[in-house]
Amino acid sequence: MTRTIRLALAALIPLLAPLPGAPPAAAVEYRLQVVSIFEDALKSFLRPGETGDGAAGPGLDRLEASLDTGAFPAAVVLYDRPLEAARELVARGWGAAPVRAEARRGGEGKQRWDAVIFEGTPGERSLWLVAATTGRPQEIARVALRGAGPLRLFQPYARPNGGTLPVLSHPLSFLWAGQERGDLWDRHVGPALDLAAGIGVVVGVNQGVFYADHAYIVVQHGPAAATYKAILAWKQREQDREAPSFNTRRLRWR
Repeated sequence: MTRTIRLALAALIPLLAPLPGAPPAAAVEYRLQVVSIFEDALKSFLRPGETGDGAAGPGLDRLEASLDTGAFPAAVVLYDRPLEAARELVARGWGAAPVRAEARRGGEGKQRWDAVIFEGTPGERSLWLVAATTGRPQEIARVALRGAGPLRLFQPYARPNGGTLPVLSHPLSFLWAGQERGDLWDRHVGPALDLAAGIGVVVGVNQGVFYADHAYIVVQHGPAAATYKAILAWKQREQDREAPSFNTRRLRWR
């Protein structure tokens, strides 16, 4: 009897082993929507109690709905900073899986969001980049995110001493150096970025006064199809003050 059982198990083992060239886990379709707006436009939607870090509420819901329907005024959308998938080398530096997908640009008709539909493997991450092609406004002052749960407002902060945040802030030169070393995600960003909602943002602060910040958007691929949203609110740097034109009369101290 024992010998019979052993022979039966031996016959089953090859059937249980994975077949050569078996396909990987099925990819899931995700959607990412990103828009850059003036900070003052964001503030105009906020209600009392919605300005705190991590806040949600009807004002933010109304902002999201106006962007979805195209009712949000196009004049205060910054279309010069498009959403792009990170190049493979950059994605690898962030511990992310490279994605080949092209975003549909906002600005046509009632389309306000830059939007991209892409496929990814659950459990992996993808990296997306927003970098301004012109100088002003240069500073990302607030970020609103929606993944799992409602749209929530955050302020970029430097890495906390313990704990995690959905929106982080690092000098852009530091992020570039970490990408090249290959330890950026494991040592610096991963332990501090909160991806519980499925999306987080790292603001690369450009230390050149006249140059704009970069936004690195990290999407955590969930087990099912999902839509992720990020609103980047920009303002002018306090250090950037344009001198009067030579064709105008300059003020003088008396």
